[in-house]
Amino acid sequence: MLRKTLLDIAHAGVLAPSADNQHVFRVELLEDDIRLWPTPEFAAARDPLPRALGRLSMGAVVENMRLRAGELGLATRVQWSAGTGSEPIAQLNLHPSPAILVDLMAAAIPRRHTNRRMYSGPGLTREETSQLNAAVTPVAGTQLIWLQGAARQKALGLIWRAESERFLRKQLHHDIFSSIRFDLSWTDSAEWSLPPGSLEIEAPMRPFFKAARHWSLMRPLSRLGVHRLIGLRAGWLPAWQAPALGLLASSLAPEPGAIAAGTALERLWLRATLLDLALQPLAASAVLMQTSSAPNGATDSLRATLAGGWQTIAPGLTPWMVFRIGHAQTPSVSAGRLPMDAYLRDSQKI
Repeated sequence: MLRKTLLDIAHAGVLAPSADNQHVFRVELLEDDIRLWPTPEFAAARDPLPRALGRLSMGAVVENMRLRAGELGLATRVQWSAGTGSEPIAQLNLHPSPAILVDLMAAAIPRRHTNRRMYSGPGLTREETSQLNAAVTPVAGTQLIWLQGAARQKALGLIWRAESERFLRKQLHHDIFSSIRFDLSWTDSAEWSLPPGSLEIEAPMRPFFKAARHWSLMRPLSRLGVHRLIGLRAGWLPAWQAPALGLLASSLAPEPGAIAAGTALERLWLRATLLDLALQPLAASAVLMQTSSAPNGATDSLRATLAGGWQTIAPGLTPWMVFRIGHAQTPSVSAGRLPMDAYLRDSQKI
């Protein structure tokens, strides 16, 4: 198989979402296969939370690659493994298939992006909802739940609590601000990590937000309850204002459940893109209930609150991703990606 074809397919994977615009894999191209190896940091991670988040992202990565391969008339067989460093996270075997049906969602891969602007109506039509549901249905073990009525009100409270705690706990605070490129202006894009302009923070609030990256300032402010005000703006208000709020949850064990949820999220997002709908993941209230060994991470109290709340909404399922969806203006700034060469293993650099 031509190297440029394999690079094309791998590039579609690079365009998949990641929490901080830094993928946890590197690409190895074989004759008819693509191997995705863990970065040293991901391979060495023992905390279940970052490993789960990496798997979530990898589900989206592989789905993008599968969809792009289908556009090129290739069927894909995927083998997943632990990704501890001595073995790849995933291996994709590609082979020509005259019977393969091209999925129109593949065309949306280059256009998909996070939109953190405030959303507006109208609400989703029955046809839009039907198409979004259909995008997720093929992903075994994953359910798409539309949050309405009492479930929506409950979810809004969980979102507020989780987003607030991200500014209350030192490790969670570090996780947020370490991924933001404060060396850039509010109009610059970035090929890695998050450009500040993509956060859509109102101009009068930008100096305070930039100052809040210092834990020495945020810690005393949190004693005055400022973290709850930030959580209100960061999570509750955008979710409350959005025409639709949804949850992706899984009945599978944690590792396959995270992969399936990432697959479903990408399929949902690509379909929303084709429908000209804006989408933003709101991960904190789902992922912070996952087990973590990080010091100063989410408290047992927060995890218990989140777990109990989500069980009333989705009994027997593990929540993986909350998202808001609606109509919005084009983002002020969208993050880019590093050149493809940066994602190849050292032995395969172009």
